[in-house]
Amino acid sequence: MPATARSTVHLAGTRSGIRQAIEAFDEFRAENGLRPSAVWQVNVALDEILSNIVGHAYRNRPDAWIDVTFALAGGSLEVTIVDDGPPFDPLALPAPDLTASIEARRPGGLGVHLVRSLMDGVEYARRDGRNWLVLRRRLPASEGTNREKG
Repeated sequence: MPATARSTVHLAGTRSGIRQAIEAFDEFRAENGLRPSAVWQVNVALDEILSNIVGHAYRNRPDAWIDVTFALAGGSLEVTIVDDGPPFDPLALPAPDLTASIEARRPGGLGVHLVRSLMDGVEYARRDGRNWLVLRRRLPASEGTNREKG
């Protein structure tokens, strides 16, 4: 794996934009010799976060855009997601009560809980009127040595 690798995509804040982001991530993964089994968690987290942005922040905004940057550095894969939706810090949400019955649970929060569980680090900031969410996942030491495409 190169010491650093970076790729940014500018996507429509729509369902097709989510598909485009997933395809761009898969290309980045393959170009950098990362096996799908080593980064599936990032794929799930990326889909979850983008689905939340499109479904909640951008529900009535067909002109909205999302910037997603994939980067490799220091043995970690980092994904930065930037949107101009209303301020929303997903890390401020309380952890869901997973011990409560389905009927007693409050809706929402499970996706963010899943993202937190899958990632080694998640950071949020509001800068220049935009939401910045950074997802980090450490990679196995052997990653980046196999130029597998699938």
